[in-house]
Formats: sequence, structure tokens, C-alpha cells
Amino acid sequence: MKIWLDLRFINDNLYSCFVIELVKWIISHQLSNDFVIYTNQKLEWFDFSNCIVKKVSILNNTIKEQTEYNSILKKDNNSLMLFFNHYKPIFYKWDYYTLVSTLKDVYYNNFSNYFHKYIFLYLLEKNLKKSNKIICFDKNTSNELIEKFNIKEENINLIDWFFPNKKLLTSIEDLKINIRIKYDLKNDYFIYSWWEWVEKNYEKLIHVFHRLKNEWSNIDLVLLWKNITKNIPLRRLILKLEMQKNIHFVSVIKQNEKILFYKNSFWVIFPSFYEPFPFRLTEPLYYNTRILASDLKNIKDVFSESINYFSPISINSIYEVVKENINNKKIPNYNEIINKYSIEKTIAQTLDIIN
Repeated sequence: MKIWLDLRFINDNLYSCFVIELVKWIISHQLSNDFVIYTNQKLEWFDFSNCIVKKVSILNNTIKEQTEYNSILKKDNNSLMLFFNHYKPIFYKWDYYTLVSTLKDVYYNNFSNYFHKYIFLYLLEKNLKKSNKIICFDKNTSNELIEKFNIKEENINLIDWFFPNKKLLTSIEDLKINIRIKYDLKNDYFIYSWWEWVEKNYEKLIHVFHRLKNEWSNIDLVLLWKNITKNIPLRRLILKLEMQKNIHFVSVIKQNEKILFYKNSFWVIFPSFYEPFPFRLTEPLYYNTRILASDLKNIKDVFSESINYFSPISINSIYEVVKENINNKKIPNYNEIINKYSIEKTIAQTLDIIN
């Protein structure tokens, strides 16, 4: 059997780490099958005798995806295709399965106009309904597919997430750096380490730490993500509130230095409005960093009582929970969570679906 995999979306985020590890396991444990991977870049992780990597250089959600990519797939005469998101040529006629990791873009996407939103939703619905099987990772997403897109429940298959392997995260054994001196961190600090998407709710954090500044002048916030320096509205808000000495922008950083940021931080704070499985908390999970997070069902189902929660819609709720825990220095142990969400279980479930 030959299986085609669409990995054009791969970049340096945690979902990509998850997919890379999942696909490596599938290929290496299915030697009786052949695999063809479509990608936009050189992928060094898939050097297997039963795997071919084809670079197509066609971005998701583009005209070329609907035209040139469709022609490539047609020429290759695919029998079974796995798409790891919903972006695909709408006129693709062969069997395919779609992995839906999140429906974030349905609820939180800054479309430039209504026409772009309509096209996005139209293609999404068509591609989902034409999919032979839909694979998702949590019951909430499954329910959203049924309610919003009228997907039949029998076409939806649930598999478990797992946290990307700790080996993907660099060791600090040989790293002799004082992270506070290098980045001029004079105070204790919290970490926010994600993206500037609207559902991540980062602006509320600025207001929370503005209130904290009056009571704990020695508590700062480190914003740890790429391209943060280009966020002009955020910079204006920080200047308006006169928080420039308490909010630290860290844009480009080596992985081993990031580990030191986590290990020396007070807490990681995660105020998201919307989240599927919280694998974005992989780094603080492996580094045993204390976590404050939104009281979303998908987060609470995984972490239960191991972390502390607040309402993401309320600045006051976030403030009160931060204030309550600011002197709590108990080191957490997340080993039980890491062991519960293992790749072996996810692989078994995935193979049951595709075989």
C-alpha cells in the first residue's frame, strides 16, 4: 500500500514537532507500506527506505494550491492521502483523510474582508465533508465539527495527543550562562511564550502586570516569541502604561537559553481564549515550571489540579490568581501527565484508522 502525506505546513512550531514525531513512527513501523511526503522545504527527519520526500514549494491557502498542486497530485495518481490540516485542492478526487488539530481560524482569524472569510469557510466545509475520514484529538473539536459543519459523527475518529518528545528540546548541561545578566533581568519574572494571535489574549497580561507593578515593583513579564518587536500596537500599549522597564521583549533566542528562561522564571502564564489539546505547554511541562492558565476544558482535562486557573475574559480574575500565587514557589512534578499522553497510544490509534 502507498500512502501520501501532505506536510507543506511544517515549520518550527510545536504542532510541527508533534506531526514530525508521529509521521516518523508511522513510517518506521510500517515497512510493508510505501510513503510519499509533499513538502515546501528539505525535511531531514524522513530518511527511510520506504519513504520519498517531494519538494513542491506550494504554500497553503494559495491559488497555486488549487491549480498546480492539484495537477501534481493528479499526475501522481494517489490512492490515499493524509492532510494534516484542512488546506488542500478542492477538486482533489481521490481518497483522503483530514487531521483537524484545531478550528481556531473559524473563530479567531483577522480576515481582511468578508469575501476572504467566505472563501475560507467555503473551502474548509467542502474539504471536510469530502474527506473519507476526519481525525481530531479532542471531544470539543469533534462537537464543533458536528455542530458548525454538520459533519456526521461516524466520520469523525478521535485519537489522543501526546507531548512532543523531550529529546527535541535541547539540554542545558553544558550551558554556563547567567540568563538574568545577559538579558538584563533585574527582577523575578513571569513568562508568556506564544504568538500574537488574538485568541492568545496577551494584551490583558499587560494590564494585569500594570496593576501588579503598584504592589510588587520587583515582578516583571518576559514576552518570549518571534517577531514580537514588530508588534507596534503592543509597544504603544506598554509605553502608554509606562511599563517599558517591566516588560521584556525577547525575540530571537537559542533553544538552550530558552530552557534557562523557564527554569529561572517564577511562573509561565497562559491566558488563551481558545485551545485544543494544550501541547503549547510542552516546554514548561518538561522543565517543571509552575503554570497559570485559562480555565478551558481542554487544559483542565489534561492538567487537572496540577496547575492554577483563571478566567481569561477578566483582567481582574487573572490579576487575583497571579496575586494569590505570586509567592508560591512549590516545584511541580508533571511526570504523570507526560507518561499518560504517550506516543505509543497515539500511534496505535492512528494505525487502526489508516490500515
